[in-house]
Amino acid sequence: MYIALPGAKYRAPEKRIAFFGQLLDRVRAIPGVQSAGTNTGLPLAGNNWGRSLTVEGFPVLPVGQAPAINHCVISPGYFTTMGIPILKGRDFDERDTSNAPKVPQLAGRDQVISGPSTGVTIVDERLAREYWPDEDPIGKRIRFGPPEDNEPWHTIVGVVGEVKHQRLDASTRKSVYLPFAQMPIGGSSLAIRASGRPQDLIAAVRAQVRELDPDLPLTRVMPMTEVVARSVWQPRLYTALFGVFAAVALILATVGIYGVMSYAVTQRTREIGLRMALGAQKQDVLKLVVGHGVVITAIGVGVGLVAAVALTRLMSSLLFAVSTTDPITFAAVSMLLAGVALAACFVPARRAAKVDPMVALRYE
Repeated sequence: MYIALPGAKYRAPEKRIAFFGQLLDRVRAIPGVQSAGTNTGLPLAGNNWGRSLTVEGFPVLPVGQAPAINHCVISPGYFTTMGIPILKGRDFDERDTSNAPKVPQLAGRDQVISGPSTGVTIVDERLAREYWPDEDPIGKRIRFGPPEDNEPWHTIVGVVGEVKHQRLDASTRKSVYLPFAQMPIGGSSLAIRASGRPQDLIAAVRAQVRELDPDLPLTRVMPMTEVVARSVWQPRLYTALFGVFAAVALILATVGIYGVMSYAVTQRTREIGLRMALGAQKQDVLKLVVGHGVVITAIGVGVGLVAAVALTRLMSSLLFAVSTTDPITFAAVSMLLAGVALAACFVPARRAAKVDPMVALRYE
């Protein structure tokens, strides 16, 4: 759920810090709440608060060339609530306030930029891997905005796992996190991990907000499953449509193969009768008809695989965490089509095996 603090009433940063601090304490005390935290932008919610980044020890790049990162302001406990792993270092805690002590200066490697450190930050694993692939990023310093803004330095105290803030199929910006107490903005999303049904907690949370400020509304109230569903509705729709078309094509193919095989058996009725009159058994007739279907099926699956490999790149935007030439998918679909084709051949084959040789010999 999202809570926006009106600027006229909560102009002072201390008031914002106090409000969200009290709210989190109250929410965490509600029965059924396992943990709670705030963030300016939830994963997959489409938030994109981007800022440029300067890393101590690396050349200062001009405006437009500095890397852009996703900028999140969170409360302690947010990572636990969202299940985001802390890979190195620590989470934010009561030490990370606006009155936090200055952090000593650190020596740079390529270019040292002087300035006071007035805050802490947590970075994601992509950013840490890019700038410090063979070093421990804990204790390194970064700052945000263009150089002319002369913003303070923030010391890295933790590294967390990568998070998708836009879409599952979109490339992810590297992300940094700042403690709310050191950047108290006017609006945040409140995330709650529940032990039971999340919907059962909405009324209790509304009551706590109303006690703190009866004029504040709760907006965008929804479970994370809905947040995820909203972020993938378009590819899901396209996938469902393709699935319907594929099912119709499979049915048509099944009917078509059955019709072709039935016609082939009808055309070869005299031949089958002669074979049986000369000693062929029912299993021999089954092998004859099904074998013919197997040859046709093998040719069709082979041509289809070649065409699919050539055309799957057109579907790359609809795929997530799977390649366009995934061997398991191709093998499973080929087996499915082959099974359907063989099943469509089996009925005409059984009918052919029951042909009376005398009837077949008199067949015109």
